[in-house]
Amino acid sequence: MFKEFVTGIRPKTLAAAFMPPILAAGYMRYLNLEIDYYILFHCLGLALFIQIATNFYNDGIDFKKGADVDRDGPKRITNSENMKRVFLFGHVSLFLAFMFGIPLIIKGGAFFAILGLTSLFLAYGYTGGPFPLAYLGLGELFVFLFFGLVSTLGSAYLMGALLDTHWFLVACIPGLLSTVLIMINNFRDRDKDVLVGKRTLATRVSKERYKTLIDLCLFSPYLIIFYFFCFIDLKFIFPILSAGLAHRIRQDLIDAKVMGSLNNTLGMAGKHLVMFTSLFILSCVV
Repeated sequence: MFKEFVTGIRPKTLAAAFMPPILAAGYMRYLNLEIDYYILFHCLGLALFIQIATNFYNDGIDFKKGADVDRDGPKRITNSENMKRVFLFGHVSLFLAFMFGIPLIIKGGAFFAILGLTSLFLAYGYTGGPFPLAYLGLGELFVFLFFGLVSTLGSAYLMGALLDTHWFLVACIPGLLSTVLIMINNFRDRDKDVLVGKRTLATRVSKERYKTLIDLCLFSPYLIIFYFFCFIDLKFIFPILSAGLAHRIRQDLIDAKVMGSLNNTLGMAGKHLVMFTSLFILSCVV
């Protein structure tokens, strides 16, 4: 069961959860602001367990809907015998996320209570409920908003930062790079999703147009650091060192003949997210 649990949390996707709060703390260091590590810890816990809960619910709900039959991606853990256990893993993860969120609600007030409860609900509503976001072509927007803007800006605000346009640009970085993860996943599963009626954005537009959207999300963060480099501080050149990995991801998408080959590309996209944001944080602290 432990191996089942570890597989189900999808470790390669977890960078999307923990990098935004860390990025917020790093930029606060650059601004010489005091970091509230107690709040940072709870932001990390909340984001991480929402991501884990989403992964378990996605696994279980897709199995129920038949969306994972003969898939090109890594084997899912749900089957007819363990489906209840997979949903239990999701429920427990969501409960832990709620517990981590309590101090944040106390600190942030009613607005963060609404925001937090919405995030918890959408962990299930991403693929479940009457309006599943992933089945309505809204998965990419959800990831950009919640794993970029909400997680980064929410963490920064709760830790005491005054938000401005530059903070918005910083928050766009993990949002865009996390969106690349879900887009590669959806592009890989595109043909099979059409057969089972899973209407992701990848199934609603042509392959070439969707690849263009992936390029936009993959390379826009480099425009952001170019702005920071030119107008804020020369130190922000460090993230350019991850450009080679971004080029490899793009080349894989161009060359892919078998969709299963994109599993390695998905792993590279997770590494690129960590590498880019870590180099941005390095720019903030050196």
